[in-house]
Amino acid sequence: MPTSPTSRLPGAFAGRLRRWVYQLRTEGGSPSRDAAAIGLGVFIGCSPFYGLHLAMCWLAGRLLRLNRLKMYLAANISNPLMAPFIVLAELQVGAWIRRGRFHSLTVETLRATGPWVFGADLLIGSVIVGAVLGAIAALATWLSTRSGDDPAFAGLVRRASDRYVATSITAWEFARGKLRGDPLYRTVITSGILPSGGLLVDVGCGQGLMLALLAEAAAEWRQGTWPASLPPPPVFDRLSGIELRAHIAALARHALADAAEIVEADARSRPLERCRAVLLFDVLHLMPKGDQDRLLRAVFAGLEPGGTILVREADAAAGWRFQAVRLGNALKALAFGRWRQTFHFRTAAEWTACFEQAGFRVDARDTGGDTPFGNVLFVLKARASA
Repeated sequence: MPTSPTSRLPGAFAGRLRRWVYQLRTEGGSPSRDAAAIGLGVFIGCSPFYGLHLAMCWLAGRLLRLNRLKMYLAANISNPLMAPFIVLAELQVGAWIRRGRFHSLTVETLRATGPWVFGADLLIGSVIVGAVLGAIAALATWLSTRSGDDPAFAGLVRRASDRYVATSITAWEFARGKLRGDPLYRTVITSGILPSGGLLVDVGCGQGLMLALLAEAAAEWRQGTWPASLPPPPVFDRLSGIELRAHIAALARHALADAAEIVEADARSRPLERCRAVLLFDVLHLMPKGDQDRLLRAVFAGLEPGGTILVREADAAAGWRFQAVRLGNALKALAFGRWRQTFHFRTAAEWTACFEQAGFRVDARDTGGDTPFGNVLFVLKARASA
């Protein structure tokens, strides 16, 4: 794929708009520069030059090469809810700096004090209050982004998600958020649970996020540019995805190009090629119990000896964390107009029993991480006697 995803964008207005949004969302890029953008944005937002904040953020961002979008969002600290408190604080700080005393909060003070006095107090106070609030915001931003920062994996996520820029900004934003926020993707790439070689099939691949990440990791490994700070990734001879929804399959096919084959089909009725690894992420609970068992039998039959199946499902015994998963699925179904969508969840113990009956050794891992979701990753490997 091209080194710059924006070079693939068409010359039409939609393409230019995607390129513009991409540049706004990605300029800056490092935790320190993002922290500087947020801090400076808050400082500008505290200034009394209302109506000019956008122009000030745009100019400062261009000069200092900071993220202008984040800066302007931070400048909206002077929104209607916060502005009265900020202005009052700035007036009082300015008065104390200039005359060593605060304004009395009375009508007589308003009548007796000239507008130039208030203006000078507000201007000087805005510098002090803006600097303090900006420093606090910058420090909080730096600490929150630095704590989970891994430049090597973040770069991999960026390259994988950039595949979707030419499809739509929505698909790209979803890829960025999902690949960065869901701990499953890092687990698959860096934990060594997948065997390399042969064919990997992602059943219910969606827009192909896992395939995109695997493709980018394999490309870097083969080129010798894989980061030394990360364990070796799984590298397959071929990648394939199966997706039932036509428009989602087309999106995945466009983003992945020749890196993976995307098949538009129902995996429940399609025999699998012999494969080294199979992924079933958040798929089984979308179908009735009988269809779950039928799909699992088809997947088991297509697996090579020594192969691995990864299944991610919610644990129905996970209490409120399971309810968070259930609510998310219900809202997603409503958003996409699937009013009659039904789900069949199982507990982690029930899933384990199901897999063991099929002749697999099961290693269950909690992949919820710091998220509120009660998800479990099942690593399935065939027993010697199976």
